[in-house]
Amino acid sequence: MDPLGSLVDWIALYGLLGLFAAGLAERFIPALPSHGILVAIGMAAVEDSWSLPSAFIMTTCGSLFASLAMFLVVRAVGQDVSGKLLYGTGRLLGLPSTRLDRMLISFRAHDRSLSLIAQIIPTVRFVAPLAAALVRLNAWRFATGTLLGIALWNGLFLTAGYTAAHSIPDLNASAAAIKLLFIVLGVESLSVLIWRLLGRTRWRRTSSEDQAC
Repeated sequence: MDPLGSLVDWIALYGLLGLFAAGLAERFIPALPSHGILVAIGMAAVEDSWSLPSAFIMTTCGSLFASLAMFLVVRAVGQDVSGKLLYGTGRLLGLPSTRLDRMLISFRAHDRSLSLIAQIIPTVRFVAPLAAALVRLNAWRFATGTLLGIALWNGLFLTAGYTAAHSIPDLNASAAAIKLLFIVLGVESLSVLIWRLLGRTRWRRTSSEDQAC
């Protein structure tokens, strides 16, 4: 059984419009495994359902359009509603309020770079437009950072699927997506651990310098 493969067959019926819709949908429906859909789309490129560059451009455009629409709409409704929406969505996705608070602080300090980084972290990428809208982030900075992050995320999994299909004939898209997810989660967990260790080291160094003064 290959549910992702069946989903890609449906996307293929609509061609480039289907790819755009897939990029759009994965931003609004957390239940859809974004990385899995992209892997399956990349694998379908080997079968000439579409070219890899076309898949990259259309899915990236769909995801970017959805993120910008969410950002602009949430920013327009005001901070009270934006805050309730952010924390409510965070609870549904299993994100604690303390983590969301840290995200808001980080967005204020590192707007463009965090917009990029947030797009390559599962779950966080869904609430990033809400957080950016709540802190009134500059729209152009948000757009450029988000575009780069989405391009990196989409390009990675599309290429992984395309390469895997070339290397392993008759590979099940769903099985490949699950394996890649474990790899991504492992790499991101290691990255977060290293980031926190570096942050603690910088904090201790700063504290020592302050005491010396």
